[in-house]
Amino acid sequence: MIIGSVIAVAVDKPIAVGLEHEKKLGKTLPMNLEFQDSEGKTRTLKEIITKPTVLALVYYHCPGICSPMLTSLSEVVDIADVETGKDYQLLTISFDPRETYDIAARWKKNYLNGMKRAINPNDWLFMVGDSSNVAKIADAVGFRYQSDGKDDFIHSGSLIMISPEGKITRYLLGTSYLPFDFKMAIVESSKGISSPPITKLLAYCFSYDPKGQQYVFNINKVVGTVIFLGVGIFFVVLLVKGRKKTNSGVKND
Repeated sequence: MIIGSVIAVAVDKPIAVGLEHEKKLGKTLPMNLEFQDSEGKTRTLKEIITKPTVLALVYYHCPGICSPMLTSLSEVVDIADVETGKDYQLLTISFDPRETYDIAARWKKNYLNGMKRAINPNDWLFMVGDSSNVAKIADAVGFRYQSDGKDDFIHSGSLIMISPEGKITRYLLGTSYLPFDFKMAIVESSKGISSPPITKLLAYCFSYDPKGQQYVFNINKVVGTVIFLGVGIFFVVLLVKGRKKTNSGVKND
């Protein structure tokens, strides 16, 4: 598999591909792009994105990370302290132009039926598009993918937070998501604030309470780290002072 190859698509020039997203925080999507929803209706991004939107680019027959990613998304939607329809919406678009809206309809039905929290079907759209529109939205968000030479694609996974104005505000990378991080990304998106991922910091400083279904500040871990660093600095200072005294004694002799 050659990561440095390109896919020829119906745009002005081929899109370079790789397994990593190119972060385009603060950039605005081309809102005139058109996609078909699971009922076969053609809609523009301008018509769709009217509130903070969680965008996931997948392809529906993916044998790899697409299913785990959407499953994790549905799970975080179930427990996160934000409400679909009111606070945000979900938008899943296939980047495989061969897939049709009836395939999107089956995927939508499967995921909505498997959720614990009932949501309005209009709050999670599953869509498809032609090669031109697919290539343009992938390029706009920095999503890179390449054919494996058969029926599948090599690609990475992430959720992309889009503000009501169409601005990219955050990338949640990987295939599992922290409810706290998910909520904060939506809050930032509602305000149009663009921020880099902070998952590692949150994962260290906060612990998830499954009973309360929320993240709580892990004071023991943070205090322990501060004490450890403090002791380390103390010994470094003693060591430096000891060397200075030794050097001073040598000079006096």
